[in-house]
Amino acid sequence: MRVCIVSLLMAALVTPALANEPQFGQWTTDSQSCSGAASLTVTATTLRRSDETCTIGKMYKAERALYIEGRCSTGGAMVRHPITLAMKGERLAVTWNGEHFEMQRCR
Repeated sequence: MRVCIVSLLMAALVTPALANEPQFGQWTTDSQSCSGAASLTVTATTLRRSDETCTIGKMYKAERALYIEGRCSTGGAMVRHPITLAMKGERLAVTWNGEHFEMQRCR
């Protein structure tokens, strides 16, 4: 009985990412640079930041955050690294391969 309850609780907390997440869109660290290197574009299948483009390997959602295995290419070299996109009100808290920063949505 306990195993069943724990399984149901885990399923409620960790769900697959849906096609229309609030993290999807274009984000920036500086409202003046939505088209520049300080922007991040997130879609259901890709992430693009500066000169790095990532496809989404594995992805899951827990509460207001997306946890992503990024399969990223920078100048032809392919690497995998963890990416977390967590909503903090109207801002996006990003962890990109260990680097932490917050962004605002481009308008």
